Amino acid sequence: MFISSIIIWLLAIILLLIVFIKNKKNIPEALNISLNQFLLVLPRLPLSLLAAGFITVLLPKELISSWIGHDSGFFGLLIAAVIGSIIPSGPIVAFPVAIALYKLGAGSPQLVAFLTGWSSFQITRMLLWEVPFLGWGFAYKRVIVSIPLPFIAGGISMLLIFVYN
Repeated sequence: MFISSIIIWLLAIILLLIVFIKNKKNIPEALNISLNQFLLVLPRLPLSLLAAGFITVLLPKELISSWIGHDSGFFGLLIAAVIGSIIPSGPIVAFPVAIALYKLGAGSPQLVAFLTGWSSFQITRMLLWEVPFLGWGFAYKRVIVSIPLPFIAGGISMLLIFVYN
């Protein structure tokens, strides 16, 4: 986690330098946009981390490890993808839930399927955005085409674990 923080900070500094070199007058606008994003995320982050902490206490570890643990196989991928599809929010909720599931014994391939299911099939996003703007025809086709994605991603993750362990 520390290394990823360093990478993000270095990336931000490099981008700041690029903007500074190319067009100095855009720096205040970029900093203003960054501040607005920070203020948008700040009140949500502690609540989502609290919720993730509550999830780890409320859900029985044996249940999670047996249903979506390392040994749950493709059935675990299916369960994880379905759970991911019903998580009703953006990454501020989905990733803390994924961390909580990992701490409760969920397998890495199952977490890959969970996050892929969340990003591909999130029901609330489909009902609030896709259907009203693009119609049921588009949403239906996109869901049908996307069905294999959590299984492909989870299967590749299983394969990588098998090869590198």
